[in-house]
Amino acid sequence: MGLLFSIIIPVYNSEKYLSSSLKSVLSQSFSKKKYEIILINDCSTDGSRSIIQVFKKKFKNIKVINNKKNRRVSYCRNIGIKNAKGRYVIFLDSDDELKKNSLISIEKILSKQQYDLILCLEFKSNKWKINSKKIKKLNDVNSFIAYENKKHIYNPNCWNMILNRSFLQRKKIFFKKIDIFEDQVFCTEVLFNVRRIKIIPGTFYSYIQRPLSLSRKTNYLALISCLYALTNFFKIIKNLKLTKDRSIFIRNRMNFIINNINKYIAICSKSQIKKVSFTYKKLAKKINIKNNIFYNNFFSIQNMYNLRKKLIFKVINYSYHDYDEIYIFGYGVIGRAIFHVLRNKKIKVNGFLDNDKNFLNNIYFGKKIISPQSLKLKINQQDSTILVIISQSKKNESKPIIKQLKSFGLENKNINIINIS
Repeated sequence: MGLLFSIIIPVYNSEKYLSSSLKSVLSQSFSKKKYEIILINDCSTDGSRSIIQVFKKKFKNIKVINNKKNRRVSYCRNIGIKNAKGRYVIFLDSDDELKKNSLISIEKILSKQQYDLILCLEFKSNKWKINSKKIKKLNDVNSFIAYENKKHIYNPNCWNMILNRSFLQRKKIFFKKIDIFEDQVFCTEVLFNVRRIKIIPGTFYSYIQRPLSLSRKTNYLALISCLYALTNFFKIIKNLKLTKDRSIFIRNRMNFIINNINKYIAICSKSQIKKVSFTYKKLAKKINIKNNIFYNNFFSIQNMYNLRKKLIFKVINYSYHDYDEIYIFGYGVIGRAIFHVLRNKKIKVNGFLDNDKNFLNNIYFGKKIISPQSLKLKINQQDSTILVIISQSKKNESKPIIKQLKSFGLENKNINIINIS
């Protein structure tokens, strides 16, 4: 009968999490004869390779591919797809885990009907939005796309997809050469090509937020990745005849990328911005989008310079010298962008505050991520003046944070809200 699943795991410097990730698969109540694990070691420089060797010796269903040079996640996943033997492909990041009994649950779904795609919708940030009863009534991709355009519940992540390998091969769908936001393009291509689909409100995946993962890069790599994602979306628009709903769907994906660009522009140098602008012109000419006025203006050097200046001013236009200690509340992309702007202007930040336990006690550029509760102790034990910068992305989302900070004894003068989205 052959293998049912190929579980593809790119590995790069994951020694802290890799064993737990592999154990979450290997401890499944599911025959190891029915699945393979493909580990793509992307030139790890820590102990990941040794961990891989230990598991490889112990389990016959593990296949190891060692890249000769670091190629990053999209390349690794593509190598995994090309070497897979299972009927279905499952992607797993080396710092995340499969939930208990996931494989047997997926097999049960597939025993009733074969699908090109099983799409799982649950994600940490949108779990509370999902209406399970309505989701279960969505039985084709068009109804899902129409529903998503209204409700905005979908987070494009390849690891929340169980994909028929022959479907990927037949449609020639692979990851584009994008380092961050590669899932945005890949998942869109999958949805626009799929026919047989099963949509479920839950997930088989345990996504564990790691503070230093590649997706949390806040620099030129993130900015150029946004550009490559956008130009790949242009290719999809150009090559496919899209319905109204599909046009809205892809525009929403593009708007998500545009909204992230602002944060990255703020911390890139002028020379990096110039390089991005030049790359856009080159790509626009290649795929014939040179007449798009909005994007031509958006990626012009002068516009990007002006935007950078405006965003930096938003951050530094404050009397930081009045405070002895400065903390940034929120380790998200805006918080990290604000940190780098202040760092570049030689304004000392003492650390980050975050309520997410997965982030706590980690170090980012020498600054510790601590619980807001730690701040309460600081306020009670010392006389220094503290400023907390709240990194806000949506209107009114800072209200519960302000309430929390004020419960520790901070006043309005000790709180500064900044939004550079």
